[in-house]
Amino acid sequence: MNENRQKTWVMVTRAREQAEATARELQRRGFLTLIDPLFETRRVPFELPPVEEVQAVILTSRNAVHALNRELVRLPVYAVGPATAAAAAERGAFDIRTGEGEWRSLAERILRELTPAGGLVLHPSGREVASRFEEVLEPRGFAYERIVVYDTVPREELGSRTRHALHRRAIGAVLLYSPRTAATFARLVRRAGLEPALEGVLAVCLSEAVAEEVSDLPGLEVVVAPERDEKALLGELEARLRR
Repeated sequence: MNENRQKTWVMVTRAREQAEATARELQRRGFLTLIDPLFETRRVPFELPPVEEVQAVILTSRNAVHALNRELVRLPVYAVGPATAAAAAERGAFDIRTGEGEWRSLAERILRELTPAGGLVLHPSGREVASRFEEVLEPRGFAYERIVVYDTVPREELGSRTRHALHRRAIGAVLLYSPRTAATFARLVRRAGLEPALEGVLAVCLSEAVAEEVSDLPGLEVVVAPERDEKALLGELEARLRR
């Protein structure tokens, strides 16, 4: 194993449950990891429509699975990816139809497998979402309803371990998955006065939109994964740090 990789800490900024899975994969590849979620997830009050009106449920985050009550777990659940599908199964759902990690292919699958006459397609979600199921489903005659069941609140400061690691120049890379997370990272670094500590740090971003939010941080080396999935993100990280 490359000696530099053994000494490189990778900062993982995702929600803790997701970050722990990412950290395990990074550790398998030989990296040290520092988990510092930049958002806190908070459940919010919500009201479900009558279950008899619902034909299927969409889940685009494991943070929304608590919306599945005893009636909804009996319906088809369209999960955006394996992690969300596993969380739905733990909740008691059994007819789980797993997507490929992004919402458009999941919407296309719904069009193939369901009909508008079957009833409402219900989407419990966070307050802010990247998906636009209504743009695909409603023109085809489907009744679609998104209900907010949780919110993500940005942190007010970096964790103490992160601040100390940046001061010591121990962090070699940071993984950024969304524009909002990247913008929060930039804001918190500036608030802590840690811009000089970013010299030589690699920011691996899931998309160009993510990269734009940190492009003006001095000294930060910003790269974009070739595909919009975590496998490509980690592959880009590994390729860059092997150089």
